[in-house]
Amino acid sequence: MDSTTAAQRSGVIAVVLSVVTLLVSVLALVISAMLARRQLLSSRNANVLAMILEGFKDTRGDDYLQAVEYVLYRLATEHQPPVPYMDLPQGPKKYVQRVGLFYNHLGKLVAHGIVDESLIIGSYGRSLLRAWTVLAPYVYLEREARRRHVMPYFEDLAWRVSVKPPEDVYRELGLHVLPPTTSP
Repeated sequence: MDSTTAAQRSGVIAVVLSVVTLLVSVLALVISAMLARRQLLSSRNANVLAMILEGFKDTRGDDYLQAVEYVLYRLATEHQPPVPYMDLPQGPKKYVQRVGLFYNHLGKLVAHGIVDESLIIGSYGRSLLRAWTVLAPYVYLEREARRRHVMPYFEDLAWRVSVKPPEDVYRELGLHVLPPTTSP
C-alpha cells in the first residue's frame, strides 16, 4: 500500500469519525432537550395541581359557601332591578366579587390552556352557569357604568359550560354510576 492510499484512508476514517462524533453530539443534545422538556412539564403540572387543589379547598370554606348561596338564591330577589354590582351594598357586593372573581380566575386557567376545561366543567359546571345567569345583568351594567370589561373569563367559562354541559364531560370520561340499592 502506498503512502497516498494510506493518507486517503486516514482522511476518510477521520471524516467518518468526525461525522459519527457529530451525530452522537446531536443525539445527546436532542435527548437532553427532551428530558429538559419533560422535567419542565412535570414541574408545571405539579404547580397547576397545587393551584387546583387550593381552589377546591377554597370552595369548601364557609365564606365561599355563604357567598354562593347568596348569589344563587337571594341576590336577584333582594336587588331587583339589577344595578352595576359595584353599586350594591357592601355585603352583597362582597358576595358577588367572591363568586364572580373565583370563577373568573378559573376561566383564566382554562382560557390560557393551563387547566383542561373538562376538569372545571365537570367540577363546577351547573353552579357556575347558574351563577353567571344570575350575575350577568349586574356584570353587564357594571361594564357599561364604569367602561371596563370585568369578568370576561367568567363569561367565557359560562359559555363553555353552556355548549358542553357536565353530563357530556362525565360521558366522555366514562364515569360509572352506582345507584343506591334497596335492601332485600
